[in-house]
Amino acid sequence: MQIENEMTARFNKTEIVNDSLSQELDFFFDNVMDTVVSYFKEEVTV
Repeated sequence: MQIENEMTARFNKTEIVNDSLSQELDFFFDNVMDTVVSYFKEEVTV
């Protein structure tokens, strides 16, 4: 029973880390895409 609890706790910690990582990646890619789009808009207008 103790082993099951330990495995569940580890799995939950891993899930939390994955969620925060995916949020950071989403944020990063949103910023990158915004930058790329604004760059090309500026290139077209110039």
